[in-house]
Amino acid sequence: YSTGQPCVFIKMNRVINFYAGANQSMNVTCAGKRPQHYKDKGRPIPKDRRDEDAENLGPFVMFPANGNIDLMYFPYYGKKFHVNYTQPLVAVKFLNVTPNVEVNVECRINAANIATDDERDKFAGRVAFKLRISKT
Repeated sequence: YSTGQPCVFIKMNRVINFYAGANQSMNVTCAGKRPQHYKDKGRPIPKDRRDEDAENLGPFVMFPANGNIDLMYFPYYGKKFHVNYTQPLVAVKFLNVTPNVEVNVECRINAANIATDDERDKFAGRVAFKLRISKT
């Protein structure tokens, strides 16, 4: 953090009997993008300015590589069966975020059976947060 390169953890919630999409790989992706409902001083942001956050976010690295989630975590059968179960997580280290600018970040879990584009449940399989690196 002191070098302006924060690392955040993206953790998948426990879902009983969740199968990871017919044994297909799962991974996490992150991008800087303003959501459609984002407003600037009460006015909606035009479409051509929504991608500005991607430029301000800069490069990042993921651990494990490519944000891969091992299939060994699935299925989860509950606390009685999986006593010492730990939820899968991916670390994301942001390497060069534009300083003194608030950046909107969205990370998604990509799997065959997780719908991340459902407008009725905007946070299914994804998390959104704001990142700001303050430098004087």
